[in-house]
Amino acid sequence: MRSSLCEEMNSAPPKQIELQRVRLRQVAIEDAESIYEYGSDPIVARYTDWVCRTSIEPLIESIRAREGRWGEGDDYSWIIATLDDNRAIGGLRCKIEADAAEIGFLLNRRFWGHGYAGEAASAVVDWVFTIPNIYKVWATCDTENAASARVLEKLGFEREKILLKAIVRPQISTEPRDAYLYARRRHNAQ
Repeated sequence: MRSSLCEEMNSAPPKQIELQRVRLRQVAIEDAESIYEYGSDPIVARYTDWVCRTSIEPLIESIRAREGRWGEGDDYSWIIATLDDNRAIGGLRCKIEADAAEIGFLLNRRFWGHGYAGEAASAVVDWVFTIPNIYKVWATCDTENAASARVLEKLGFEREKILLKAIVRPQISTEPRDAYLYARRRHNAQ
């Protein structure tokens, strides 16, 4: 098994992060039912770049693949879980490439509006900036996804530009849609 850039830099990704109101932890097969609950919700999946879940079996395969990617490289997925019962209420992904990292997050809509996505994303961004060669963390969101844009802005991300006809959002259209590109650089890391 090859070592990841993070391991080479002695900044291995934390498998679990205890936060004030939620915990981040590695995804597990036991999370499939909870992930399916929000992954099959067309309102939650509206701005995703994957098709809304209609069956749990492909999700289980996806979880297995994510577990494998954690050990093979620089693509990490965490579950956002409740502190009391450790139930998956969302997910957060971080993909590291060269001197930058991309993040993305998703949350069960029953938990929207409480700051959980921001709390979780902030912890991952803080970890990413411990990797010496990373100078930028970036994310995209659909230009109509005001809630995700607000989360990124609260985290100190700046809107850099609009990516025209950049990402297909299958729940909305088969045509690529415009997306905002947000970034936060080490020099403006909080």
